[in-house]
Amino acid sequence: MTPFFSIIIPLFNSGKTLQQTLESIICQNFKDLELVFIDGGSADDTQLIVSNFRKTGIAAVQFISEPDKGIYDAMNKGLDLATGQWFYFMGGDDTLAGPDTLQIVYDAIQSQNADLVYGNVTGVVSGTKYTDDTLNKVLSRGIHHQGIFYKCNVFEYTGKYALNFKVAADYHLTLKVFCNPAFKTQYIDVDIARFGEAGLSSTMYDYRFFSYHYRFLAQHHVANKLDDKAACLNQSVYCCLYLAKTKQSMSFAWSNILYYITRPNPLSISQRFKTFFNMLIWTVKPAR
Repeated sequence: MTPFFSIIIPLFNSGKTLQQTLESIICQNFKDLELVFIDGGSADDTQLIVSNFRKTGIAAVQFISEPDKGIYDAMNKGLDLATGQWFYFMGGDDTLAGPDTLQIVYDAIQSQNADLVYGNVTGVVSGTKYTDDTLNKVLSRGIHHQGIFYKCNVFEYTGKYALNFKVAADYHLTLKVFCNPAFKTQYIDVDIARFGEAGLSSTMYDYRFFSYHYRFLAQHHVANKLDDKAACLNQSVYCCLYLAKTKQSMSFAWSNILYYITRPNPLSISQRFKTFFNMLIWTVKPAR
């Protein structure tokens, strides 16, 4: 029987926090789910915890442990294994907000003809609550994957996570859904999860993706839906310059810069010339 939810959990040396994650799932009132664990070859007791959980028979479990190319490679492997009608991704240091979380989401899905349903998340350490309740927030600043439930057929359109974006591949994939009018997205004012803040997105910045951010939005004809187009564009230009300065993804950065200085957008003529020459300078200047 096909489970309603597939909860996909990438793991790597998550033994200190994984039990709390599992307990937040075990206590759920909604039980029609499977857990898909993708372990990157942990050297701690992560695999033992998963094995012990599997023996309880509380939920269907799929589990692999092998080296991977990072969290998005693990998430892609999870997509291959998951059999549910809806997919949800959480880390080994995340917890669901309450015992009725999945039931509330299920009820929302049943009442809405949506392809993506999402709610609020809170950082475990900072206590910061993220409420991405407007399209502008989603398009301009990103959205945490711990708050998102995807209908399984969404991935037939989006494909898998792009491994060339090391930190923001989840945001990139989610934007594909929000930018396609064929898909319906639904925000629900519900606390979905508390997320661990030791992950990549909390400690690193994806200059490669954000150098492309405005271009992506413009090419999908949603840049005009931003409250502040200029701020988003300036951020992307800055990221292109940073990539040139640090000698990373140079051809990609140049491709984006040329798009920004040749296409209609908020950049003035003087800004375009200045941006081009700054890009040239950082390109030829040796890295420190």
